[in-house]
Amino acid sequence: MTYQVLARKYRPQNFQEIVGQEHVVQALVNGIENDRLHHAFLFTGTRGVGKTTLARVLAKSLNCLEGISGNPCGVCQHCEEIKNGEFIDLIEVDAASRTGVDDTRSLLENVQYAPNKGQFKIYLIDEVHMFSKSSFNALLKTLEEPPAHVKFLLATTEPDKLPVTVLSRCLQFNLKRLTQKQIGDHLISLLEKEAVPYDDKAIQLISRVADGSMRDALSLMDQSLAFGAGKINFDEIRAMLGTVEQSHVEELLKFIQQNDHIGVIDKLEWFHDMSIDYLQLLEDMCSLLHEISLVQSLNKVVGGANFELSELKALSQTVSPEQVQWYYQLVVVALEQLKYTPNKKVSFEMAVIRMLDFELSDGVSEKKTALSEHTAPASVAEKSASSPQINEAPMANAYSSLNEEPVTTKFETAVKQPEPLVAIDLTTLNNKTWPSVFGELQLKGGSRELARHLEILENKNNVITFAVDHSAEIFLNEKAQQSIRNRLLTDSSDYQLKFTLKSEVNSLAQQANKDLNEKAEMMQQIDPIVMDLQNQFDAKIIENKLGD
Repeated sequence: MTYQVLARKYRPQNFQEIVGQEHVVQALVNGIENDRLHHAFLFTGTRGVGKTTLARVLAKSLNCLEGISGNPCGVCQHCEEIKNGEFIDLIEVDAASRTGVDDTRSLLENVQYAPNKGQFKIYLIDEVHMFSKSSFNALLKTLEEPPAHVKFLLATTEPDKLPVTVLSRCLQFNLKRLTQKQIGDHLISLLEKEAVPYDDKAIQLISRVADGSMRDALSLMDQSLAFGAGKINFDEIRAMLGTVEQSHVEELLKFIQQNDHIGVIDKLEWFHDMSIDYLQLLEDMCSLLHEISLVQSLNKVVGGANFELSELKALSQTVSPEQVQWYYQLVVVALEQLKYTPNKKVSFEMAVIRMLDFELSDGVSEKKTALSEHTAPASVAEKSASSPQINEAPMANAYSSLNEEPVTTKFETAVKQPEPLVAIDLTTLNNKTWPSVFGELQLKGGSRELARHLEILENKNNVITFAVDHSAEIFLNEKAQQSIRNRLLTDSSDYQLKFTLKSEVNSLAQQANKDLNEKAEMMQQIDPIVMDLQNQFDAKIIENKLGD
């Protein structure tokens, strides 16, 4: 007997067997039971989530010999013919192979004729987005006002490609991607029916790789049964898919975080020897960093099919939140570059090297350097004790650092300790002398922007209090504050710097903007061309706010 693949053998035959689309099933069943049937239905969603299956079950419900209901009998002649694709009044069309307007006109020629056997003549058009513009135009009038005996069931993975005129004529149902648990539970129930031995980790792996598609999961299970000679075994499936056990991803991250070059080299060589899928490896690294971040920020542990809970909790304690965000950005960049580089191994190893040898400047990343124990950056707790700071989330620090400060190597971060560039008399420092001092500090990036938006409120009792403009709050992080301290204060200085937010600040940035506005007003008064443009076209002058 010819073997029937699992995706066809176990295709749902009624609404109760459909997995993960309860919101659609409920709407359809209620519409059928209450005699509120639309003439056109559009099913959208990614591949393998049940669009065509739902359409066929709906066709069965409408033409069952037992009568129209939300629970077709499944055994009558009409139900059997629909199941086997032999029902004459169910016209299934693959829009990808019939894109022309002549094909559409030919399809609609018999719309006005009554069904041969069933109560409704049903047109099931799959991948309807493949129709040409002319085909859609030919379909519109019939789609809006078909005869009472006709129902249109449309299915597509790309609803955004459908004209609005078609969308507005249909009752639209968006099918969801299935969760790993939904896929896993369904696979287990089928394997028990087939009396096939399996292990839970293998089912979890198939569910994860299926990526929300039940059909993909069933196809992978067919492939696994062939590969494993009728058994579902985790190690064999992992070898078949070319995936790596998640413990190896966790181990690689540990080596990177510990700055263990030998361990990293050994792990990279192992990946190469095992012919690992480097794209999947980067995606696994993304998932690992994401789950670590969930543990750190939201105290939420997912784990399960992806990673061991104990390992996630351990990594969340050893890798700082700033490092997690920084590593994640590097991996995402590598994933994007992987699309354009011919050698995926090189791209992956370059991403690992960046994670190993680069960190955020000014010590935002807490990773210790192996070059010198004496020059390693201070911990976050030590920084907090040494100087007052404004409380803020770690994410803000990472965001500011990624976008405003240059990346430096560990060697530079370890050996370059910024010192004051000039001798500054702090006893006379006030808001009047601040502009000249600012010019001598030679600050860069976010630190410079923060300094431009400062006003010295008070200099008393060896404490200098700065007001920070609310518009510059994004620059107000510990890294920028520490940079200003490093430029102003010596190691022996007993001065302290305090920063506080204020709505209106007499800062260098405000003064620069004021000067620009005055220049713009002067230009309007003296430049006849500018005045003419304003009078004729209601033009506005756009200020150059680059400042100094």
